[in-house]
Amino acid sequence: MDPEAESTGDLIGRPRHRDVWEVAVSARASSVWHTTVSANYRLFWLHDPTCEKSEKLATALSAASREVVGWAANAVMVEVAADLVSIDLRIELFGQAPATDGSADLQRDGQLELPGGLFSVPYSLDETFQRGVDLPSGPGTYGVRVCGYGRTRARQLQDEGVEPGGYADIHAIVEALAGVERYRILLWQTAPEPHWEYHDDDE
Repeated sequence: MDPEAESTGDLIGRPRHRDVWEVAVSARASSVWHTTVSANYRLFWLHDPTCEKSEKLATALSAASREVVGWAANAVMVEVAADLVSIDLRIELFGQAPATDGSADLQRDGQLELPGGLFSVPYSLDETFQRGVDLPSGPGTYGVRVCGYGRTRARQLQDEGVEPGGYADIHAIVEALAGVERYRILLWQTAPEPHWEYHDDDE
């Protein structure tokens, strides 16, 4: 499946902060997918749904709670700054490692093994992304870069709205937070076969 795949530079669901976001997605990605994720649990993740996930997700969750972005062999998990609104997410596929993005206030690199040749975003609001999206480049080992935008501002807005005993005006806070925090996950294949032994040795 290829939901909402788009050519480079053709944006859909443009968030409010258009200037920074458009610069960020202007690199030469061969495929771009857009979705929106629930932040109810203050995190989201991307993984290969064909892999056993219990231990892998526990590893990624533990790391994310310490370092914001947590890695496991087949999963990457991100702890978000604010949990009152859904968050814009783009997954972008490149032919090689893309240039770093100076506009991001979070940027972490890692590696995933995707033997099924697809990715899933379980907290996506789109069932297609929950089930899994095929990667045109197929199974393999992938370099991954997580870029976050607007995290500092989102945390500030949410914290400012907190009063003893609860939020002062939840509707105003939600409106202010809409479109502020957003993420990109960049993927590029580094090998056509998953390197299972790399992570097995480390766990």
